[in-house]
Amino acid sequence: MFKKSFAVVAVLLVGGLVAAAVGTASAPDKVAVVLPDPIERDLGDILERDTLVALTSYTSTSYFLYRGLPFGFEYELLQDFAEDQDVVFQIKLVPRDSILYYLNTGVGDIAAARLQPTQEDTSNFVFTRPLYETTPAVVQRQADIDTTEVEAPEVPEAIAERLDQMEDTGDVAMDPLTIQARLVQRPADLAGEEIFLPEDSPYVNRLVELEDRITGDIAVVEVDTTSEALIRNVAVGNIGLTMAAENVAQLEAGYYENLVVEPTVGAPHGVAWAVRTNAPALEQALDGWIIENRDTRRWNQLYRKYYVDRQGFRERIETGFLTGETANLSGYDDFLKEYAPGIGWDWRLLGSQMYQESRFEPNARSWAGAQGLLQIMPATAGDLGLADPYDPESNIEAAVRYLKWLEDNYWAEKISDPDERIKFILASYNAGAGHVMDAQRLTEAEGGDPTIWEDVAFWLLKKSEPATYNRPEVRHGYARGLEPVHYVSIILERWEHYKQFVEGEEGAEAVPDAELNS
Repeated sequence: MFKKSFAVVAVLLVGGLVAAAVGTASAPDKVAVVLPDPIERDLGDILERDTLVALTSYTSTSYFLYRGLPFGFEYELLQDFAEDQDVVFQIKLVPRDSILYYLNTGVGDIAAARLQPTQEDTSNFVFTRPLYETTPAVVQRQADIDTTEVEAPEVPEAIAERLDQMEDTGDVAMDPLTIQARLVQRPADLAGEEIFLPEDSPYVNRLVELEDRITGDIAVVEVDTTSEALIRNVAVGNIGLTMAAENVAQLEAGYYENLVVEPTVGAPHGVAWAVRTNAPALEQALDGWIIENRDTRRWNQLYRKYYVDRQGFRERIETGFLTGETANLSGYDDFLKEYAPGIGWDWRLLGSQMYQESRFEPNARSWAGAQGLLQIMPATAGDLGLADPYDPESNIEAAVRYLKWLEDNYWAEKISDPDERIKFILASYNAGAGHVMDAQRLTEAEGGDPTIWEDVAFWLLKKSEPATYNRPEVRHGYARGLEPVHYVSIILERWEHYKQFVEGEEGAEAVPDAELNS
């Protein structure tokens, strides 16, 4: 954290990364990051490898997990674009202030995190047509609103340090619900005020421009946190002012009803995606797709879903399962963490399977009679000694024992690669080990590798065809192979989302292996 007045401190931005602050002894050093040359990869290469990778960071509107599923305005739009290009879509979480760095290194192909093109960034990257426009607005509290029943957000460390500093100097009384004495009515009223902003905020430049036109300095405290976190700290009185995108702030005001989202500061700006300067075909494809789709019903529905629907936003916050903020995947995380080691699995993988089976509903029952969180069939429950399949802990514990039984009796010796073995176990849990072994025999007969799931899945899919399930290698007859193949695929895909948002034994996997070169 550092505090500075624009009158004496210049802020240099390099590729969206804050570089060394100069002109004041009180500002700590900021390490300049040299952007690497962009890798050579354009749309043709992406189509050839059949995978489009987008880089993003957690926000409450662009990309987040809620009740076990990924959501977000930019996430869904990017999915639609990938489908239009007929490629597989992947998304990776990276630090927002490093997103353009990782774009150049090739970790991803598109940067998408509510990006506002700035003069500094546009010299190093190409931005698409805007997805939408919004306006920067001051966010403050109005007086005489009771917030005692509103759950207080976590106070970022940098804000806590600043509050301690202010208390030591007598600048503020440490009442967490202290109401600001006067409302800022117009941008000129910001003279002499202190505004908290995320470290990567493009609105620093807006305030620099504003200060040039008013009498008095604007003090900015840059904090390593999100815009949403700062808005919520304004709501409960930990800080006085922040500035944020108006559409995001208005959403938060639907939950924290004591917020005032005004005045606006400057003209509206676009929010866009960024690509490397040497990817013109990708940029043109994105622009064409945005122009074609931006006025469609689908686009408008998505915007309303994520930026206008205050009730939906309130529900996501109040449930406690907005994973990026709470780190809670489900109400049964403790049981998952306790029993997943019984099969040597990441608890988040078991959680993804549980979501696929029951959507985290402990009383779920399928048309075939499967019961509970992990949908155990009655006969299997009897074999496992499971008396109450609707008891969450008992269901999870029994399911892990069954998964372990499948591993020990069918796959431990046959599939040496543990990552591949997971796929065979999951498919067996869904369709039965017999059908999976049929597909193995077909794979081997056709010259494939029976220990590689991709080869085996091909023949499992074909087990719904008479020409295949009547072959001599097949001992268990017809199988609707699409179901177990999709089951394995969607569980593993969801697990990748979970690993980015929820910490496992080694922490959340949000940052690529590549490190920033300073």
